[in-house]
Amino acid sequence: MSSSSPHSLFALASQSFLRNQAQAIKSLDSLPPMLLPPLLSEAISSRSIQTVQAMVQAWPFPCLSLGHLMEAQQPDPDIFKAVLDGFGVLLDLEVRPPGCNLKVLDLWTKSPNATGNLHSPTQPWNIGTSIPKSEVDQPRTKRRRLDHASSPQNQHLLDMQLIVELCIKEDDPDQVLTFLSRRLHMGKVLPQICCRKLSFVGKKLKFPVLKRIMDNVHLHCVQEVRISRSLDLLDLAMLAPYLGQMVHVNTFHLSGLLIYPWTVFTEPFTQLFTVFLSQFLRMLHLKHLHLDSVCSLEGHMDQLLKCVATNLETLAITDCSLSESDLISLSLRLGYNRLTSLDLSEVVFIPADLEGLSAVLLRASSTLVHLDLGGCLIRDSQFTAMLPALSLCAQLQSLRLCGNLVSSGVLESLLRAMLPPSKSTLLILPIPVQCYLAFRGPLQQGLLQGYLAELRLLLQDIAMCRWSLEIHSASKYDMMLLQLDV
Repeated sequence: MSSSSPHSLFALASQSFLRNQAQAIKSLDSLPPMLLPPLLSEAISSRSIQTVQAMVQAWPFPCLSLGHLMEAQQPDPDIFKAVLDGFGVLLDLEVRPPGCNLKVLDLWTKSPNATGNLHSPTQPWNIGTSIPKSEVDQPRTKRRRLDHASSPQNQHLLDMQLIVELCIKEDDPDQVLTFLSRRLHMGKVLPQICCRKLSFVGKKLKFPVLKRIMDNVHLHCVQEVRISRSLDLLDLAMLAPYLGQMVHVNTFHLSGLLIYPWTVFTEPFTQLFTVFLSQFLRMLHLKHLHLDSVCSLEGHMDQLLKCVATNLETLAITDCSLSESDLISLSLRLGYNRLTSLDLSEVVFIPADLEGLSAVLLRASSTLVHLDLGGCLIRDSQFTAMLPALSLCAQLQSLRLCGNLVSSGVLESLLRAMLPPSKSTLLILPIPVQCYLAFRGPLQQGLLQGYLAELRLLLQDIAMCRWSLEIHSASKYDMMLLQLDV
């Protein structure tokens, strides 16, 4: 006689229970609370959409954390919508259903409440805990105003929270943004929104809708902000009051800002840019700053760095132009013993000698671990000038230099300076200009093979460790990947 494990028996019982959704929904109130977590997991797996929504509406715990489960099982949009709709029903009710204690719907995929044991009948309780105390204890920067929330039966609306990574975009809204926007259009209240990551992507929302959503976001909880595509400086100025309240942001990405070159040095531009930059003064925990394709940076670097905390660990300024004064400002305002990663790829350096860049490298030489100067079209004379500063970066582990116009002689000098075992372990190097017939011309395989033979002899002579060399011909840059096993 064969025996079945308790888990197998429970799974069979769950499947039988969920087979008749109407009967299952009627039975929810009579079930022991501890059975609902594994049953909800099974309902999501079996796509019992109506039962999922009903379970959310009857949830007996203060918090329902589904982030890990939703990510692992990749539910279809109907399941995700059912979860949000069930939460929305609770927002609409004046009186909470008997036995329902749900206050927090946690859809954050990295939530500490989501352990991946949701289906286990022995440890399903993590989805019944409340949100982390550190987040509850934080002072709220702005509470949502509800005209009818003062009555006791509606007081629970002030405690209804949605924990999620919020992405605000009009052209292709996700399920969460669709849920919030639909409630606004129907004149319904929104939950309090707690998000660690807040993104503004593509076309912006109409400002009244954006304002209503942002007024419900716990801005002090935001730790990462991403702003990209189709936003202009006026949009950033409108976002400025909210950015200034995100006092715990540690990572900020800005890319693709739409700025017309002829407006950069006008008085309206300066005023708007100052309003935007001043918000960084309040981000005292900012450690990672990424600015990509922000053409207005040239000539304004000093103004930016005055507003940025000196404890930056990662700085990426890419695909723009930087003047000598910008580089000098960068070298003067970088914090000591902080910066570990510097990305200046695709930057057009206006000065010919790059003394400012050498000063930046000297400033960060004791802590810099990753350096990216790819695609900057740096030439031999410029490389030679900054090589002494580069050779002092004793902690450097990865160096990306592809997309520069360097000869084999300068590459040899670079390798001799960078190859002791205590230094770089990954070098992404340009193929020397001698391997091409002309500037931006096709790579000549015969010339390349001859150079590689010389390079391998050099590496055998100077590399005091095991190494590997690979050639990659990409659509943008040809490169050599030199990996050192130190």
